[in-house]
Amino acid sequence: MVWKYSNYSKINPEVAKHFPFSHPRQFQLETISEITEAINKGYKYIVLEAGTGTGKSAIAATLSGMFDSSYILTVTKQLQDQYMKDFSDLGFKLVKGRGNFQCKNYKHNGIIQSCDLGKCIVEGHSCKYSLNNHEKEKITKENTCEYYYQKYMGLNSKVTVANYHYMFMELNYVSDFSKRDLMICDEAHNIESMMMNQLTLEFDRHDLKEYLKFNLSKDLINQLSEGESTDWISFVEKIRTKYEIELSKIENIDNPQLREKKIFIKNMIGDCERFLKHVYLDSEMWIFDYDKEFGIAQFKPLKIDNYAAETLFKHADVCIFMSATILDYELFAHWLGISPDDIYAIRRKSPFNIKRNPIKTFKSFNMSYTTLEKTVPQTIPTIREILDKHKNEKGIIHTVSAKCRDFLMDNIKTDRFISHDTHNRSDIIEEFKSSTEPKVLVSPSVNEGVDLPGDECRFQIIYKIPYPDLGDRQISMRNAIDSKWYDYKTSLALVQTHGRGMRFEDDYCTTYFIDSRLDGYLSHDFFMNHFIPDTFTDAIENFSNDYLGEKSIIPEDLPNIKLKTDLKYELIQKADNLLNDGKTEKAIAFYNDLIHDELFCNDHYPYLKLSELYSDTYMFEEETQILVKFFKSGMHVSDDILNEFKKRLMRLDKMGYFDYKTNMESLEYEFKQRNNVHIKNTVPLADKIIKNRLNK
Repeated sequence: MVWKYSNYSKINPEVAKHFPFSHPRQFQLETISEITEAINKGYKYIVLEAGTGTGKSAIAATLSGMFDSSYILTVTKQLQDQYMKDFSDLGFKLVKGRGNFQCKNYKHNGIIQSCDLGKCIVEGHSCKYSLNNHEKEKITKENTCEYYYQKYMGLNSKVTVANYHYMFMELNYVSDFSKRDLMICDEAHNIESMMMNQLTLEFDRHDLKEYLKFNLSKDLINQLSEGESTDWISFVEKIRTKYEIELSKIENIDNPQLREKKIFIKNMIGDCERFLKHVYLDSEMWIFDYDKEFGIAQFKPLKIDNYAAETLFKHADVCIFMSATILDYELFAHWLGISPDDIYAIRRKSPFNIKRNPIKTFKSFNMSYTTLEKTVPQTIPTIREILDKHKNEKGIIHTVSAKCRDFLMDNIKTDRFISHDTHNRSDIIEEFKSSTEPKVLVSPSVNEGVDLPGDECRFQIIYKIPYPDLGDRQISMRNAIDSKWYDYKTSLALVQTHGRGMRFEDDYCTTYFIDSRLDGYLSHDFFMNHFIPDTFTDAIENFSNDYLGEKSIIPEDLPNIKLKTDLKYELIQKADNLLNDGKTEKAIAFYNDLIHDELFCNDHYPYLKLSELYSDTYMFEEETQILVKFFKSGMHVSDDILNEFKKRLMRLDKMGYFDYKTNMESLEYEFKQRNNVHIKNTVPLADKIIKNRLNK
């Protein structure tokens, strides 16, 4: 699916009345007008993908002003604060969790303690600063707990700004907040990950031993790993009961040293109860995982499509999902359990000049897992060269993994580097932002949610393609049942990372992409998914044809290459026409002929098309044969394309048509042996030709 940009041009007069600024940006009023028209047509779910610079927060503010009651949900506290900075004069109220406030009861006794460990939580008695004790007097900031006062203001506000985590807990387990007319989900591409984290239940091995004297042994971990949902439910019920017994022993003991223990146990009992409630809804879509490094047992959902509407979306009549990177609204809706037919989707391009945010690529560094150890040392001179080129500017190195971060920190000795761990991330980022020196932030995890405008980031280095970690069992199993999800997450990280350095119209930032696999990945994406938007590919400078065995084109070759490219495109079109006319058998014969055509001599396109056609028509033996034929060709392809063919053979193995374990090793060896001889072909690959024609 190619998601086209909106050309809606009407402006609703009511929209202009509620717009919070005197001068709207290009297409802001048109976008809001299109959303209001969709709502008037009866759509409950509206998706808005609007690039950086389109002014999504002003769009959210306008829509909130047009409804009687609304929620604006964000990912981080920083985004909440930004909304309040821009729109507090419109009556917006901010709600944050207990941990952001100090307990007045303890403070009165000279004790500094946050409200999440407040006296009312620990001891369970009525607090004189709570809302319940103000029935006969006016609620003021002075006579009320700071946490409850801001919550009271949020409850009675027309527009309440909160983060997903807080509102998820409030709407489902506290129930003080009620259903509203409108819910705006900002940075909506994070909803699935956020809900997965919310539903995950964790047990720390050391906590179980300390609080319950319970040994989470290796044998028990193995049993849970190999077990099913009934085994997990039994285990969690057992742990919950033990915590309840332990709480009964200490609950009425007035001892400050037991304060944190009481809260911890109460939280664990609540977490267990929530897990037991949710796992029954979709018990087949959960997994058990164990993190050996940190000693944490985890029960995680693989999908949230059966939970999202019930736990979040039902709390508003209309839900608007906003992000700069939705990429594919149909898959986005599907993964949230929403029928694509119930979605009204709008796409608006960033108004920024892409030439001010270029991507410069390199062709020499294959950063795949199998070659990483050999390649990483070779990148050091290039990294140093980039750093020297930007010696007076601040920048970021997105290492993707902690291992790569540590290698660069150890092997490039410079006082410009600044890095963080999981505990001091926020503090280090603030230190980097506020520094007046040309510091370079080296991090595996600042690809989104970090705003670095102007001189805070003038260059960035993306070290490798940000594939999700298949070592994580949740990710590997989700990939096994839905490979498009894995590609989507990779594309999402790519586009988000590129967007860190340019935050306003006159801003500028240069991105260097070290991993040479980018070229192949973009071709794979175009052929398989169309996730990557043109705002990313158009930013790439010198995106040439010198990959996958093709030799670089020199000027005198161009007329001949153009002729061959046109002929190749005609053949592609003929095959498409046969398929569109329903002549599948003729199309199969045609693609088989293309395999032997000189124009396709180094092109995986006909092999992949045949595999798809054979699969769609249940000709699995023929599909197996064509895939084996591809490997015997020794064609020079990227790792991404090669893995796509291997995935297809894995699927056929599960169906009984191919013995992957027995045959794949020898087949791959033969492929690599033949692969040593690169077939030279100056004609661009089919998927690149198609892409170029579509963009014209």
